[in-house]
Amino acid sequence: MDKIIEPKAPGLYVDRDIDCEEAMDYAITDLLDRASTAGWSIPEALAAIQRVIPNQRRAYEADPDPADEDGAALI
Repeated sequence: MDKIIEPKAPGLYVDRDIDCEEAMDYAITDLLDRASTAGWSIPEALAAIQRVIPNQRRAYEADPDPADEDGAALI
C-alpha cells in the first residue's frame, strides 16, 4: 500500500470517523500482511502495534507538529 485512503470530503462531515476507521483498517491489514511476509506472526505484530499506539499517542500529544522546531518536546 503506497497511500492511505483519503477522506471522502474536505473538513468535517457525517461519518468522517467511520471513513477514517475503514481507511485505518485497510492500512493495518496491509501492514499485517507485510509483517507476516517479513517473518513476523500476526499475533506478535498485533501485540507490537498495541504497544506502539500509546507511545504514538503520547508523542503526538506532546508535539502535534514535530516538524515545527518551536513546538518540539522531549518525551
